[in-house]
Amino acid sequence: MTDAGFLQPFPTAPASPRAAKTIATTAENLSPGRQEKQELARLDMALDAIECCATAPELAALYRKMTGSKKHVAKADLMAAIKKVAKTQRRIDGSRIPVAQLMQQIWLEAYPLSGKRSSDVMALRMTPATRDLILRLHRLFYFVSTPPFNATSLMPPQMEDVGQLITLAAHKLRQEPTQWPGLMVFFKKVAYPEYTLTKCSSADETATEMLNSHRVFPSSEAYVSYEVAHQLHRIMSVVEQCIQIETPEKEYQEPDLELKWVLSDAPPVFYAFQRLLLILYEDEEETETEDECVIVEKNSAQSDMVEEKASANWQMRSWEQFYCEIEKMQSLDDLVLASRGCLQAYLKWMKAAAFEFSSIPIFFSKCNAGYHLVRILHTAVGLYEKMRKYQIATLLLNELLAAPFLERKRGYWWDRLALNLEHLKCDDQARGTCLNALKDPHVLAADRIALERRLQRLLRQKDRDERKRVESLSTADLLLQNTGTSLIAPRSNNEEVAEEKMASAETHSTYAYRQNHIVGRPLNRQMGEKSRFVGYDDEPCTVEQVVLQYYRDHHPVDEVSGDKLRAGGWYGVHSEGSVLRNMFGILMWDVLYASIADVFQTPFQSAPLDFGYANVFYGNRRDLIEGRISQVKDEWTQEELLSTFATRWSSEFGKVTRFVSWPSDEVASLQYHLLAIALIGRTQLANLLRYMATSKEFHQAQNGLPDLLLLRIELPRPEENPIPLSPEWPIDSHNCLNVHAFCGMDEQLNMNEKTQSPEEDSSEVLEEKTEVEPLERVLYLLKDKTYIASLKLVEVKGPRDRLSDKQLLWLQVLNEEIGIDARVMHVEEPEKHAKRKKKDSTTTSVKAAPKKRQNKRRK
Repeated sequence: MTDAGFLQPFPTAPASPRAAKTIATTAENLSPGRQEKQELARLDMALDAIECCATAPELAALYRKMTGSKKHVAKADLMAAIKKVAKTQRRIDGSRIPVAQLMQQIWLEAYPLSGKRSSDVMALRMTPATRDLILRLHRLFYFVSTPPFNATSLMPPQMEDVGQLITLAAHKLRQEPTQWPGLMVFFKKVAYPEYTLTKCSSADETATEMLNSHRVFPSSEAYVSYEVAHQLHRIMSVVEQCIQIETPEKEYQEPDLELKWVLSDAPPVFYAFQRLLLILYEDEEETETEDECVIVEKNSAQSDMVEEKASANWQMRSWEQFYCEIEKMQSLDDLVLASRGCLQAYLKWMKAAAFEFSSIPIFFSKCNAGYHLVRILHTAVGLYEKMRKYQIATLLLNELLAAPFLERKRGYWWDRLALNLEHLKCDDQARGTCLNALKDPHVLAADRIALERRLQRLLRQKDRDERKRVESLSTADLLLQNTGTSLIAPRSNNEEVAEEKMASAETHSTYAYRQNHIVGRPLNRQMGEKSRFVGYDDEPCTVEQVVLQYYRDHHPVDEVSGDKLRAGGWYGVHSEGSVLRNMFGILMWDVLYASIADVFQTPFQSAPLDFGYANVFYGNRRDLIEGRISQVKDEWTQEELLSTFATRWSSEFGKVTRFVSWPSDEVASLQYHLLAIALIGRTQLANLLRYMATSKEFHQAQNGLPDLLLLRIELPRPEENPIPLSPEWPIDSHNCLNVHAFCGMDEQLNMNEKTQSPEEDSSEVLEEKTEVEPLERVLYLLKDKTYIASLKLVEVKGPRDRLSDKQLLWLQVLNEEIGIDARVMHVEEPEKHAKRKKKDSTTTSVKAAPKKRQNKRRK
């Protein structure tokens, strides 16, 4: 492998005297400058290999051998110190410190081999071409697999030089560590859900082979272009995170578009996409040749061999050319223009090969080059907006809206397009953009709320401008306009109709959600920082912890009468909707991982490919979904429902899945989930499962659910119930079940992790964790029907926070479609709270004043 050039040996001294003599003879024939260059190249190669292979203790040993001193610092600092010593210090004879030989000696001493020789321990490095080939095979095998861990690789530093950043990003992608899900499963480090791939029986009934009904890539050209686009997308992701942008001042005047942006037919930079156009033009020429009845005969045997060899070569050449072109890029414009040209070429090829794509399932849309190229332009729009280059952003947004990819972002693109047109002082076009967006069937509900709000504001601005214009007119102009002879055009009927439509839309988009306000004692008031407060226990806490303390100890149950005797008793967790999502994932587990054609391509997926396309997902599993919802709503008893959940939870716990966030405390969280299922209500739970299974909004984005999930279980008082309560049930001062203590959960109600529970002085029995199974414990509690149980969801908002459109949509869905009490709790600073109270009282007195005067008149 080394002689063939696939592997490079670790650059130590030559093993044989003959090789050493050859190197020495060659070195004598070189000039001193060339010799120094070769030495530095070998040293850099050795240092790079050591940085990739050596552990921190091995680096410490190397530093000690080089300098004779010890250094106890982080690995990165240790490696930097080694590089500095290796490049700046020399031995007495003037030669450089033999870093590679010292490292080889350390590795040799570290391995307990009997009769070991210096050649027994080798460090080999793959050549870039070999590594690229293996990485390509790895990506192809795991191309829709889910990595079991979130990779945390070292990112390049923040910099303004985009050309250098692109080079560093490309180098990072070729050298960063790679996760191997198959090996992790083999060594039992992780586990994936069990599902069946689509199979068909072969001629031999004892053997079956996996066979999906559709090919993901219709041709080798489609796959290679996908691969190049995927790597471009990864490079763009690094650029987005590391680019340093200085936003110009508001007075900045954007120059006109350069010619390179206006040209739309520029050929693609990368050979993989040039080949797509070549195939397209060859097909057109063949069609013309057939029309002219010209027949061209080929030497079949020799021609087939040449074509097969050429097919193998062009893929390798396209990959080499990809990195060559990446190294030439010097700016963000170069990267974006190259991606834009590739997208246009791919769309042309896709249009010509429409018959090949017509039968491909829609959920394969992420497995083509167009998807990743669109993601690149989507990222570029945000970067150009920060630079105040609104013309370029507008151009890219129009091209994104014309592409048939990433439909879930269309509402966002329409909204940004309207905003950029406002920046360019094109208000009429911005209004038209909003109207066109509201007609787009692919716009999600949350984006529709934002677009309606923007259109309302634009229409109000137009009314104000119209009034100012009319006020500035003279009397003669007004008379001429009324008689119809003025050159000033009145408002058109179409605009009036649009305003009438938007008046009804405004009523629909402004949802009157329930909300409460409390006062918090702030610890910080800085913009852009997460708010911190002094809690009711006089400990520092987050805004969510303030609300948890308030609901536990101070919140009145009867909010209309404000009955303080029945205050508090609510126990909750800051889950941000994970409990509800877990209910969906566990109860619908066998539905989600049912055997459906094409949705499972590898054994290492966390979700089926059709999740994200609600209509397709529901169509593939209609009977399964309806059957499970019917079981949850009517057919199962409460014990069967909870037992099904607990059994599935225990059997699948810890597996890599998109639908469940596994907690660290398995038993305690299971008890909390079981209580939440019992308290949510059968009808509400069935509605929740139906919405999550069929909603386009949930399939595309699962965020926006309320922060807190709260439970309250009020138990009968001793004088009301002659049957004594179980001594294992922890009761608080509000005569409510302490849900945290019952489940064995740790209360995290402040940032110091101190808990002052009202029942700290209770019996020691409450502090001991029961050995009873969670399901039996919950069923025993629910057996007594005399308790009063409630569940609510609360979205928490700090002093400088407001609801997002997704959060507003979820509040409406939870209250109206699902039937769960969901509300907003505003934590206000004392000054703002007093100001709002004063304003509310003033408004109330103004409204009540006419009634008082009317009463006096009646008297």
